[in-house]
Amino acid sequence: MGRIERGSIKAGDDVEIVGAGKSLSVKCAGVEVDRTAEEKEDGKAVAVLLRDVGAKDVGAGQVLAKPGSFTARTTFKADVYVLSADEGGRDVSITTGYRPKFVIREDIIDGSIKLPDGMERATPGESTDLTATLDRGIVLVKGLRFSFQHGPGIVANGAVTEVIS
Repeated sequence: MGRIERGSIKAGDDVEIVGAGKSLSVKCAGVEVDRTAEEKEDGKAVAVLLRDVGAKDVGAGQVLAKPGSFTARTTFKADVYVLSADEGGRDVSITTGYRPKFVIREDIIDGSIKLPDGMERATPGESTDLTATLDRGIVLVKGLRFSFQHGPGIVANGAVTEVIS
């Protein structure tokens, strides 16, 4: 089950599964939302039946896309807001080298951050831009929302401002 972020999909379309360190081209055999439908568009939660694809071939955070339209990336710039305890955060400052778990789409990925030169730390209640590097590639696009998780709680929320590599 997933959500259509852009475009549309229908039975017979060629698609590519991108992310989690691999890419696989397949054919869409059907699309379902409550009941079988011919085509689904942006914002809709859907179940997509893929030909010759087993459960082990797909995972959280992967993207179905038009073949060749996206590649998995690991490095991006982002605007981030560090949550205070009053806002439901962990009341944790972040520094260059901090290694949170990034919650992106339905996936949790380890990674690291680098604050701008001259900035020692970002404290709760503060916004900053930063550069993030994920331990494995996923599809990243400008505007994609994400969170940092530390233990059982969220430390910061952010949005991708630029995909680097």
